[in-house]
Amino acid sequence: MGRMEGKIAIVTGAGAGIGESISKHFAREGAAVVCNDINEEAVNATVTEIEAAGGRAVAFAADVAPESSAIKMVELAQENFGGLTCIVNNAVHDLTFGPMTEVTLEDWKRTFDVNLHSAFLLSKHAIPVMAAGGGGSIIHVASQLGGVARPGRVWYCAAKGALINMAKAMALDFADQNIRVNSLSPGPVETGRYVKNFKDAEEARRNNFTLFNRLGHPDEIATGAVFLASDESSFMTGADLLIDGGFTAV
Repeated sequence: MGRMEGKIAIVTGAGAGIGESISKHFAREGAAVVCNDINEEAVNATVTEIEAAGGRAVAFAADVAPESSAIKMVELAQENFGGLTCIVNNAVHDLTFGPMTEVTLEDWKRTFDVNLHSAFLLSKHAIPVMAAGGGGSIIHVASQLGGVARPGRVWYCAAKGALINMAKAMALDFADQNIRVNSLSPGPVETGRYVKNFKDAEEARRNNFTLFNRLGHPDEIATGAVFLASDESSFMTGADLLIDGGFTAV
């Protein structure tokens, strides 16, 4: 406990799954957290649970895609907690599995607005504040599918691959401001997002493709995020932390 004492974070997609777990782990370790999600009820529930456990958090229910959302989240961190030391770009917009010939241009653009462009916008507005405070950590939640591929996921693979390389390029640009930038790549994790792509939870669990023959748990990803956001990873930047149960080992 206390590994993130004094840290101030923004987590997007904090209403459920991996983002919810990251927010709760951050707060448990002493960080103050601005929790964002497009689902107002879900993000309020995350904040309520954090506060009930003695943590500090504030909810911001909004679509992460507009630039105004990025600006507001940074303002909320400053107004409520006095600064900003970490952002976690985790928000995601999904499409039904299928070949790219069945993806409309509108849907393609929407996935990139949420899955990639929002990470650019939040980083752009967070970096000056982080630099003024002495530095910090930026985490892009990517995926094992940023490095390998699965059928019917071209839009997802493209955006996640971009996040991984964007982290590397950003690491070069902002190291002299003591800002570390890494990506965090989960493998298949048992969340509502993952399960809804299958007939039921049991079918989803059978389709895990991991060496452990099971899906991951959101908490197993959140512990990686704590490491990247804390001073324990102070000599780590431009890297991809892969937590995929061996998915990419074969």
